[in-house]
Amino acid sequence: MSRRPLFLLALAALCACAAATVWLAAFHLPGGREFDARALQAFAGVLRPPLTPTTAGIAVLANPLPFVLGGLLLVAIALLRRRWLMAATVPLILISANACTQLLKPALTDPRIIDVDGIARHYPGSWPSGHSTAAMSLALCLVLVAGPRLRPLAALAGAAYAIGIGYSLVSGGWHLPSDVLGGYLVAATFTLLGTAVLAALETREPAAEPAPLPWRVLAGPAGALTGAAALASFAVVVRDPEATIASVRVVEVLVVAFAIGALGLALTAGLALVLRR
Repeated sequence: MSRRPLFLLALAALCACAAATVWLAAFHLPGGREFDARALQAFAGVLRPPLTPTTAGIAVLANPLPFVLGGLLLVAIALLRRRWLMAATVPLILISANACTQLLKPALTDPRIIDVDGIARHYPGSWPSGHSTAAMSLALCLVLVAGPRLRPLAALAGAAYAIGIGYSLVSGGWHLPSDVLGGYLVAATFTLLGTAVLAALETREPAAEPAPLPWRVLAGPAGALTGAAALASFAVVVRDPEATIASVRVVEVLVVAFAIGALGLALTAGLALVLRR
């Protein structure tokens, strides 16, 4: 565990500022609201049956029951590692992050009506996304409780889970891209705050263990897998590959895919790097 709580607090403040920046850009920056809407329309236009139910099934993985079960599993892992303070910190992180999101939704409510596949959808209080906050908070806490040897793999697994939830929310038209990014950053803010407190409270640390694979070895496969998954997904789910340019706003789709994927991977991998000894 990092013994630099002030550095972790600074990172938490940076994530909070980034969340505020996303909100300002999406709601108040000239053109921001319009781009957010166009990006949703483009990304939601990618998926077609029979894949639509599958994406809905992915989003369900961040529902309250899976969230609670995932949180209990993370606490159990911390207890098995005899990290008692960590076991107490994980539920505080999960509860605080998601409670903050539920408070922000009505506080920042703004009437947004967007046409998605010919249907006018209302997004009055959708920022930040609760499902995205839940998914990213679980992903980051997985990185926190994982031992040093498993932390790189935990970062990749957590990123895949959170990014999958984010993609499914936007492709299903349930949330705008800015909602997902905001949820990720709220989760990161509270995870870093909890980690800072934990770093300040813990007095005895287990012996440092090297990661089984160097980060430079994991970086290449992680980037390749992310790119391959994105390309394969778009190749499979576009309704008519020959009409891709006509039916999908390629720029908006790629921007959304990159923003969600890059932020999700950066947050989990970044936390894993900070926690290295």
